[in-house]
Amino acid sequence: LLNAGALPNQDPINCLQIALRMGNYELMNLLLRHGANVNYFCRVNTTHFPSALQYALKDEVMLRMLMNYGYDVHRCFDCPRGNSSHSQYVTDGWTSTVIKDTMFCEVITLSWLKHLSGKVVRVMLDYVDHVNICWKLEAVLKEQELWPDINSILTNPRSLKHLSRLKIRECMGRLRLRCPVFMTFLPLPKCLKDYVLYKEYDLYGQENFTGTY
Repeated sequence: LLNAGALPNQDPINCLQIALRMGNYELMNLLLRHGANVNYFCRVNTTHFPSALQYALKDEVMLRMLMNYGYDVHRCFDCPRGNSSHSQYVTDGWTSTVIKDTMFCEVITLSWLKHLSGKVVRVMLDYVDHVNICWKLEAVLKEQELWPDINSILTNPRSLKHLSRLKIRECMGRLRLRCPVFMTFLPLPKCLKDYVLYKEYDLYGQENFTGTY
């Protein structure tokens, strides 16, 4: 169906969301390579960041796949409350009955998810330039084993090579990045094309399925 032109973003229930909930890497990869929108928003459990992330928090293979296909990581660090108190926004639960614009810091700091915060944020930092983290997220990250590494990245300039990759990806756009035909016309050697596509972090392509936290 996809080869014949079926559109993966037209169904009322997002096809990629179903693949994510199933944990089916092959189906996710197939849909993404045919233009599935990695930055879709679910109408239930609405979040400030694209909804796909909520199904990938415990699985690095899935998380890297989303990031490699152009997931909008910056939205996760876009907290309007910054260094001010978040206490008035603390939720007792996160269920299908909660309909609001939930921030990433509110989700990842929940009692049953905060142990994943260090690993998830460390992965995210491979896909952004300089970002600021809010007071609530920083407080939880300081309790994590990976905090020294995360803090070093946050407080030091990023490499020119990394910034160049981000700029090239931004100029190319999400769909062109994933189009095999388009990439063949890009006047770059294969090693640079692989770098632009984050091939070193393509755990699915490397058949490295040991990334579950």
